[in-house]
Amino acid sequence: MQHKVLYTSDIHGNETQYEKLVNYAIKIAADTIIIGGDIAPKRRLAENYIEFQRHFFEHRLPKLLYPLKEKLPDSKLFLIMGNDDCMINLDALEKQDPCLYNLTHGKRISLTKEVDIIGYSYVPITPFGIKDWEKFDLSNVPSNLIEKYENMKRTDYRLNGVKSTSSGWKEFQFSPDMEKQDSIQKDLSDKLFQEKPNKTVYVIHTPPNQTNLDQVLTKNHVGSIAVRLFIENCQPYLTLHGHIHETVDVSGNFKDNIGKTLCLTSGNHNAGSKLTVLVFDLYHPEYADRIIL
Repeated sequence: MQHKVLYTSDIHGNETQYEKLVNYAIKIAADTIIIGGDIAPKRRLAENYIEFQRHFFEHRLPKLLYPLKEKLPDSKLFLIMGNDDCMINLDALEKQDPCLYNLTHGKRISLTKEVDIIGYSYVPITPFGIKDWEKFDLSNVPSNLIEKYENMKRTDYRLNGVKSTSSGWKEFQFSPDMEKQDSIQKDLSDKLFQEKPNKTVYVIHTPPNQTNLDQVLTKNHVGSIAVRLFIENCQPYLTLHGHIHETVDVSGNFKDNIGKTLCLTSGNHNAGSKLTVLVFDLYHPEYADRIIL
């Protein structure tokens, strides 16, 4: 049995890349297309940033994706937001034709009769300004990871920033008490994520820590410890990631294994016209190809 999956992430509203993705999906007759976060145009925190992304979701994205519906009516497209996408605009995505795509953040959807798909958009707190899709990574830190986690918070976390609202940007500050109340670790402990891991594809924008998938240009590992612990403990069928554009350039590999779980990233750069995608058979993802279009 073969089920052809086409995966990418971090397009950031690059319309040339969207066109390439759609055309290639049609060319190879992909059964499933997945976009793993950061789907809207990225620009500096201008006053019209939020409305600019909303306009893209309402007017540009449907037109870019419509050929998939026309040429591949039996195929499905799954997508999630990423940390540069304004959460307040989620309703603009939800209002579009449900035949165009499936939003998978925090939802479990049947991918095939045998396999489910579930998405997760949040990333550990970043050095950047938009805080819509950021959370503390851990609420309960294993004793052997206390020093590592504290160091990550010192070097990688910016606790102040902004969140998108219907009336514009609102200043936001992470406080220490939030760490125990709400975290990526707590989210992933929910039954929604814990059930049937061996028959589930997890599309998680942030990569797991200390892998080929989470290295920045300094070669530091900036991925989620919580996601790594989740994969170690639950051993999912497959995980797909994005967020760190340059990681494949740095690590030299778009794959990694945590126990028996295969973890993949596209390593796509949104700047320029070249789009990087992964193509694989759902039932044999270990043979995935990384292709630059």
